[in-house]
Amino acid sequence: MTHEWCRLGLGLLITAAFVALILFVSNDMRWVLAIGSITLFGASTWVGSRRGGGGVAFLLLSLPLLALFGSKVMPQLPGLWPHMLFWLGFALLGWIGFRAGSSPTLTIVALVALVVVTGAAAWYGISFVPNAISRALTQVRDDPAPRFTVDRLDGSPYDVEALRDKVVVLDFFATWCPPCFAELPELEEVRRHFETRSDVAILVVANDSGGDTPESIRAFAENRRIELELAYDPGGTAHKAFGFAGLPGLVVIDRTGRIRLTREGYNAAESGFRESLVTLVESL
Repeated sequence: MTHEWCRLGLGLLITAAFVALILFVSNDMRWVLAIGSITLFGASTWVGSRRGGGGVAFLLLSLPLLALFGSKVMPQLPGLWPHMLFWLGFALLGWIGFRAGSSPTLTIVALVALVVVTGAAAWYGISFVPNAISRALTQVRDDPAPRFTVDRLDGSPYDVEALRDKVVVLDFFATWCPPCFAELPELEEVRRHFETRSDVAILVVANDSGGDTPESIRAFAENRRIELELAYDPGGTAHKAFGFAGLPGLVVIDRTGRIRLTREGYNAAESGFRESLVTLVESL
């Protein structure tokens, strides 16, 4: 029983490391797939090579990460369910092929299978994941935009009427949201692309969720040298008006005041985020 608790504890440690990776380094699902596969394979190989590395060992190592991914990531990115299948496969191969007492034949078979599974995981990560994320986060729309109000960071009302007859990109973000500020460099590039166009407006809007204030938002922008136009949404009323529940939330409004696209969430693995946004704005 002590051995099994140790396996589960190691699995929880691996999961905690992944949470830190996503929060403080990158939420790129390609890196999450690769590092998870390597870590679980290595941990399962080590556990299997020791006495007490029973048949449930690789499951105890894998379950915490699978449970976290299934409950927190899958609801937003359901197309990434193969992540869990690959992780379980790498853990199983590590345990079966290199556990104490494995025959040379079984080890060779496991090595061949490892090469095949690694190739499949590489194809999945490079070719499938970026498009799956894009499909999951993006919703094409053709609805009238709700009326909304926001403030400038100095507390004065933002002139929303000045956005009429323009193509508007609104991005709702927070200074404590890692995907939000991972998305900002992409929006900076979009802003540069349209900086000579007076008929395109890009506005980044923060609210008081998580304790953000106009002062903290201004300091955040100065520290990161953000040149995007910023506004403040007290109480998150504009954020809710557009139907968003999470962050970041991006909406594109055409010249006639109709919503043409919404996105909720951002992942660095997504393919063509900037290019697709530029193409859409140009078409409007």
